[in-house]
Amino acid sequence: MTTSDEMHRPPTPVVGAAVIYALMAAFILVSGVVIAITGGEPGFALLSLVALLPGSIALGLWQGNRGARVMAILFGFLTLLLAIVMILLLTAPQSSRAWFTPDPEI
Repeated sequence: MTTSDEMHRPPTPVVGAAVIYALMAAFILVSGVVIAITGGEPGFALLSLVALLPGSIALGLWQGNRGARVMAILFGFLTLLLAIVMILLLTAPQSSRAWFTPDPEI
């Protein structure tokens, strides 16, 4: 029997995919800040803005947004390994597919 708290918590594969994108966003953000602090090229400081994309994908996955699932898979094609991991995490398990399926209105 599922409790109401479990219904609002994403399944483990979705959490794994969200963590991967959150870590990617954190790495990009920290890299941009370090470049800005060390006095690197000013254009590279804008690199931290690129962290918005994986960060927003992570948030969307956590919230069950189907568009975020599509973007996670498409963004993953930048590296073939990440694309394979995202396809396996977000489309293969039944719990992941159910997370992104909207509830029927009663």
